[in-house]
Amino acid sequence: MNVLRIALVGGFLSISAVMLWVSFFLGVETSTGTLLVNLGTEIMGIVITVAVVEWFFERRRLQTRGRQLAWDVLHAVEHAVWVWQGGPREMDTDEVRGILNAVGDDDPLPDFTEGLFLNIGTRARRLLNNDPDAVAAMPGFMNGLEQLARLSAIRDGREPMRPRKVADILDEGTSELARALGQPTERHLASLIRYRDPGVGSQDRRHYGSGPFYR
Repeated sequence: MNVLRIALVGGFLSISAVMLWVSFFLGVETSTGTLLVNLGTEIMGIVITVAVVEWFFERRRLQTRGRQLAWDVLHAVEHAVWVWQGGPREMDTDEVRGILNAVGDDDPLPDFTEGLFLNIGTRARRLLNNDPDAVAAMPGFMNGLEQLARLSAIRDGREPMRPRKVADILDEGTSELARALGQPTERHLASLIRYRDPGVGSQDRRHYGSGPFYR
């Protein structure tokens, strides 16, 4: 409920309260007092009913928005992990976590892939700061964003963030998002996932769509 709605509800409740006070002051047995009692209670009942219904609609709207935002972030993570590690173009969360579990510090992390993770971290931090109501309306969404927001510092240190650490952050964030969205949270065995290839040339091809594979 925004400030204007709160002010309107408060105003009508104040009016109804004044009517009830005046009715008791004049005497509820008088015709004027009876009229004011009836009007005051009627206004109060309508205002409270409308306020409750409005609250439920607003809550539903925030939950719908929060769920859509959570899916958008999860799809961004899935795409970035696919660019980095390969695998099927469409992956479930258990496959994403399985691939991330197989990442080692010797896996290359070129600038363009690092940039994808930086964008995810920046996006997560902005959602936490700019859309807290929608985030809070989706249980578990905030936990996932807090994990992924750590990627916003991927280029802040003197030394590059280790690939294994990046994978751990992505894995924790994916797990929290999957839990919030009712998706699988266990890990698929990486050895059973096809097309995994973290080579720089393969990452370039998946990211930019270049190379003979795309011709």
